Amino acid sequence: MSSAVGKRYARALFEVASERSKIDQVEADLGAIVEAVEGNEDLKKIMLHPHIAADAKATLADELFKSHVEEETFHFLNVLIENGREVDLVDIYRSFVQLANEARGFADAIVTSAKPLSTEEQNELAEKFGQTLNKKLRMTAVVDPAILGGVIIKIGDRLYDGSLKTKLETFAQKA
Repeated sequence: MSSAVGKRYARALFEVASERSKIDQVEADLGAIVEAVEGNEDLKKIMLHPHIAADAKATLADELFKSHVEEETFHFLNVLIENGREVDLVDIYRSFVQLANEARGFADAIVTSAKPLSTEEQNELAEKFGQTLNKKLRMTAVVDPAILGGVIIKIGDRLYDGSLKTKLETFAQKA
């Protein structure tokens, strides 16, 4: 889950990237930076260590990323370092991707069912919910026999619970 701070920074970067028509490039840059930091324990320790000076982190970022990323991304990374927010980089990246996908008309959906859904069933759900939300849904299927039947669909902050388990619990509460 993204932090409120991460969402604010992501929104600010997204607005700049959008104004300059660089959403795709900035998204790719952020992904590469996150992958580099998360994929290298030594780099991660340096970048996330609270007692290493911001100047040292900025110099390292300059050496590693300046010539490989868009100017907007590099400037943003330096702002994060200056403000001591490099620890929020992963949250910022996730929030940025979510904003970019929303701008593209995409949404991610997690569909939970008691048994595996066929591709046809997943496509039908994606089409129906996508039309309702005016989005193209990318489905991730999860099997959870505990729901007994039906489906639970989570799209962003919305939850559509059509599971047999919930229906039975609701019925039992009313009885």
